[in-house]
Amino acid sequence: MAEVDRRGFFRILRRSDPAAEEKRQAEAEAADKDPRVRELADLTLRLLADVDAENEEALAEGTLTTVPYDLAYMRVTANHIVFSIETGFSAIVQTKDVRRLETEPPAEVSGYGKLVYGVLIAHHPADLEHITRSYAFRFREDSPLLAAIRSACDLPEPEEEQPEEGAAAEAEPTGEPRT
Repeated sequence: MAEVDRRGFFRILRRSDPAAEEKRQAEAEAADKDPRVRELADLTLRLLADVDAENEEALAEGTLTTVPYDLAYMRVTANHIVFSIETGFSAIVQTKDVRRLETEPPAEVSGYGKLVYGVLIAHHPADLEHITRSYAFRFREDSPLLAAIRSACDLPEPEEEQPEEGAAAEAEPTGEPRT
């Protein structure tokens, strides 16, 4: 059986396995609590369907915010990172095109708890090789999305910043007046 998708193309319907269907129902029940989240989650599934990746197993998914605190929903699979923002912007980034994920330590934000500021930097195939695009988000401190992005894109874990010995020595007063 076939149906027409939103672009007017025929798409063959595939039967899904029962375990995946149960997982989708659990996600739908959780999203029923907030219709905005449900709408954003559905949009990420439709975007994956547009690239024939709707059956890819999600490594992580969940809500986050943009830098100006707009609600967003992100889904990370082995080959794609898909996100949708309530302002109407959405994107699909292939994990092979991700160059880096820059993050800052968690910071307390009034009304939101501890958030990690992160910038996803990726190359878009339509751009020249040296041009990258960046997408900035605020992740919850306990969000599984950061680890899923790092593992799917084969990115190293961020290194802990340690104070340099030379900088620490300059900061200590010696007791002698400077001239």
